[in-house]
Amino acid sequence: MADLLASNVTVLDAWTTGDTSSKRNVVKRIKWTSTTAGGYTNKLVATAFGLVKILRCGNILLDAATKQVYPAVPSADGAIIVASNPAQATDANRADPADIATSTDFAYCTIEGV
Repeated sequence: MADLLASNVTVLDAWTTGDTSSKRNVVKRIKWTSTTAGGYTNKLVATAFGLVKILRCGNILLDAATKQVYPAVPSADGAIIVASNPAQATDANRADPADIATSTDFAYCTIEGV
């Protein structure tokens, strides 16, 4: 697989936050599909969401029949969203970054960044 592409992302809502005379952040509610990404190899990159840096993100909802939720956080440098799959095989790797397959489903997340 590969990193998420901007062509696979749809912005559902977007607004700005912050002071009117200083730094303002953009908040986007987004959905994406047709990729398997979320770990450190196949990435959910900020540029795919139209951002330079991700400051915050909500959990990821995979719109499958089971409506699975994946915990997610921005990387330390804000370049990517890192997802975790609590259903991974063992206790030893359950908190490791994991790719989320969206080849037949949509994934939804709210992100804030610049």
